[in-house]
Amino acid sequence: MYMDKKLPDIFIIPDCDHSKITVCFTSLPEYTNLHWSVMDGTELFSKGLSTIKPNNKICFDIDMFNFIPWSPEHPCLYTLKLKFSGNYDNLEVSKHFGMRKFSIEGKQIYLNNQPLFIRGYIRGRDAHDHPNLLNLPPAQFYAKNIRMAKELGFNFVRFHSRVPSKEFFEAADELGMLIQIELRNYDAAEHNDFLTDQGQMLDKQRWIQIIQALRNHPSLMVYCMGCEIPNNGKNPYTLEIYNLVKQMDPTRIFLDSCARGEFDRSATDIDVQHMSYFYPYGKNRNMFEDCYNWSVNGSTRDLELITEFGQQHICKVKRNLCTSRPIIAHEICHYTALHDLDNLEQKFSKANQAKPWWLDELKKLVNLKHLENDYPMLFKASRHFQFLSWKLGLEAVRMSKLLCGFHFLQLSDTEKYENSNGLLDCFDDLQLLTPEKFLQFNGPTVVLADLPLRTFLEKEFLQIPVVLSHFDSKIKGTANFSFTLYDKIKNKIIASGQMEKFDMNKLGRYEICRVEIELPAAAEPKALSIIFNLSNDAKTFKIENSWDIWVYPNRALEIAPLACTFLADINITGRYPQIKSCGSAENPQKLIIANNFSKEIFNHLSDGGDVLMLYRVGQTRDRKTKAQKEKYYLPTTWDRFKAVIWDRGTNCGGFIRQSNALNNFPHQDFIDMQFFGLIDDCDKIVLDDFPCDIEPIIQGVDKAARDRFDVHTYKLRGLQPKWTLRKFAYMFEIRVGLGRLFVTGFNFTKLSEGIPEVCAMFESIIKYISSDSFAPKTSINPDELEDYLLRKGKEPAIKERKMTQFWQLDEEPLESQEYWHQAEQYVDESPC
Repeated sequence: MYMDKKLPDIFIIPDCDHSKITVCFTSLPEYTNLHWSVMDGTELFSKGLSTIKPNNKICFDIDMFNFIPWSPEHPCLYTLKLKFSGNYDNLEVSKHFGMRKFSIEGKQIYLNNQPLFIRGYIRGRDAHDHPNLLNLPPAQFYAKNIRMAKELGFNFVRFHSRVPSKEFFEAADELGMLIQIELRNYDAAEHNDFLTDQGQMLDKQRWIQIIQALRNHPSLMVYCMGCEIPNNGKNPYTLEIYNLVKQMDPTRIFLDSCARGEFDRSATDIDVQHMSYFYPYGKNRNMFEDCYNWSVNGSTRDLELITEFGQQHICKVKRNLCTSRPIIAHEICHYTALHDLDNLEQKFSKANQAKPWWLDELKKLVNLKHLENDYPMLFKASRHFQFLSWKLGLEAVRMSKLLCGFHFLQLSDTEKYENSNGLLDCFDDLQLLTPEKFLQFNGPTVVLADLPLRTFLEKEFLQIPVVLSHFDSKIKGTANFSFTLYDKIKNKIIASGQMEKFDMNKLGRYEICRVEIELPAAAEPKALSIIFNLSNDAKTFKIENSWDIWVYPNRALEIAPLACTFLADINITGRYPQIKSCGSAENPQKLIIANNFSKEIFNHLSDGGDVLMLYRVGQTRDRKTKAQKEKYYLPTTWDRFKAVIWDRGTNCGGFIRQSNALNNFPHQDFIDMQFFGLIDDCDKIVLDDFPCDIEPIIQGVDKAARDRFDVHTYKLRGLQPKWTLRKFAYMFEIRVGLGRLFVTGFNFTKLSEGIPEVCAMFESIIKYISSDSFAPKTSINPDELEDYLLRKGKEPAIKERKMTQFWQLDEEPLESQEYWHQAEQYVDESPC
């Protein structure tokens, strides 16, 4: 530890409220006189002298009138110079410091008496860090990382289970970045054995050394005992360390455990909690307002947190666990995407660094799956979906009345993992991202639309609360608000409005107004953008944000009458009575609409008939409800409209090829929010070994690699072709003999409920397959397709791995021990 060897216990204590510092240290035996000075850069700020007693505890005050406070926005550093003299020798000590004040009032953290919203990113452990691949001087290496973080709006870095280097602290002091350190010897093997093995916790002497070494850095904000320590509130050692920190450095914030802490523990200043592994849209859009899931952490008083009643119909009573402390969201937004493999390979070569083992292996996997031509679009689609998910997540956090900050996972990729979840690559360079767009929802002040839905039917009336998350003390005075409703297809403004003189002197999160809009009539679908803007008359600041929405016709009866044969368990006539079911499976109409494959389907295709396959089979949801195996099985996986979370899930977005099937469903080549109702709880089709090469109309993107339990529990490789980088299809068409087959796994179960995107997609497909444009380019022999589906029906069903099962079920915010047990049972049981 980099301690000052001359005065190891020196502590410069800033007192912003009284415009002074207190300087404390133990004097050395050979010196009796002290001259001190405070420098502001090269300018003398103040000076003085005093007589000191050798080997004594010395404390004295220095006035700091008209000081400039240190903050991430204005990292003003002063230098204290101490010149000691005695009978035989002189000694000079120089120490940087900043005038800063951390305080807590209720549920709010303050920096220099101003409300602070923590916008944190994570470094530290190997999974969240990266080496100096460019061999820069350490100061430059850390400065680049901090500058990029600030450029993207972050003001805080959490060092997961680590204490950063001296060079990082110095860069953070100079550039302005708040730091949380975690003083725990982290070992995954010991992680769950805290109560029986305290050896992983640092002893008091080590705490003393670290506190003395670091407490003069203005960037240091939080001392933390470690990450996700179970039952820490019951451990008496926690209170000992809490008291030690408060004795040695009462100016900082203490956190006993970064997540997993009991809601009613006492020896901590703030709380950091897992908010959930849901996706902040749809039914879970308010996931950052919910503290009930903290019950998994227990109670220090052994309070009953959940009670259950009944046998057939289980009733529960759950205790409200929200605390009176500031709450920070733990490890949010760790949504993954694909790597730019060629670009990374060039960077490693240029830096003369050995490539990560997985880079060549992923290239082999791409070739094995015959995705070489698709990969550029797969990569872009995954980045698009990742950005969309980041925006949803960070806006939901900024909207929360419960939170005063977050820890974002993560800023930079690590070279150790095959999936990419960083804004930056492992060289700290941007990845298909512009800071300007990211700052719209991660700047110190952002304007937000409380917009639960993004798809609508024409003429709907919207009431949109406008929320300001305002933590930029430079923005003061009044601001004028304006909104625009913009048609992205026709490039014209549909509606606009404004209101003047909003008070910007109040910091915090609050609603400033409400926008009410009657959506326009829509004879054809519209892709619109809602744009909010706040600026002042002098144009010294401008706060802008935008959200895409889609508006669809509500004219079900204008769909042309159609006679067909229904073999599908979907209520079509409820909304479209003119689409009538006639005939039977043995004697069908020209068009069959079905849910699954059967012998009759193949007979119909062989005879030149058309089939609209709205594929949905119980076998896909076998993890939820045991289902009979399909005789003719088109392999699928159970999909959700939520990004892959670390290694949970299979959805990294998708891209769209040109097709007249989507003429009435606007898009911009990638899956976006208008697909929510179609993808959530749908059957995503797997084409890995399909008997002919198909280019799906809508192709999904799988994660590149790894379920951590495959590696740790089952001792499998991180790259498993059976479960990673699969060729997914949401929609494809193919000529089968003389017939035409249109297949989609989208969820149409709520067609009769008028879900806008579901109705619009159905209508677009129906218009297409009823037209002369329906002309699939790829063809297959009916017998070949039938044999393939029969063979897949005899093979074991697709069973997603343990992490992905949790993601698919989408029932609980966090994994419980019961869940892990059930997931392992499901994976290990005999193949279906």
